[in-house]
Amino acid sequence: QEAVVTIRLLDVLCEMTSNNGQLEHLQALPGLLETAIDILRLTHLVGKQAVNVFTTTHAMTGQEEISHPAVGFKSHLIRLIGNLCYKNKENQDKV
Repeated sequence: QEAVVTIRLLDVLCEMTSNNGQLEHLQALPGLLETAIDILRLTHLVGKQAVNVFTTTHAMTGQEEISHPAVGFKSHLIRLIGNLCYKNKENQDKV
């Protein structure tokens, strides 16, 4: 349940950063970009260290991959990072 709620909240952040009216305010939030990058790094590292929900599996078909929670979580983080860097040189330089 907590993972689903987290992914939904991340989806809301992605939608908010897709809105030009709110984008500038969110791009200026201290720590938002850094936190998103750190979480992405940590989920990638955790997936490499042990077999868990973030571990890459080679037996997935295309449809399973789309619905896999780890793939959705990581793709939302990447989308958020991309949105926060959109037309923002300072954030681009941080990444």
